[in-house]
Amino acid sequence: MVRSRQPGRPRVAPCPDKPGVFRWQIQLEDGSVVHAPYAFATRGGADISADLWVKQLRAAV
Repeated sequence: MVRSRQPGRPRVAPCPDKPGVFRWQIQLEDGSVVHAPYAFATRGGADISADLWVKQLRAAV
């Protein structure tokens, strides 16, 4: 069975390297993970960016 690269639900968490900022990650069904290219000042900003990335990933599949 071949697993697709369909994106799962994004996860937003505080950045472990930079206190006070947030990063997202999206796990794909094939097990690979897409990480935020940079940190966001607010959780809301990271959520918006992650949602846009999910839409782009779904369109590319």
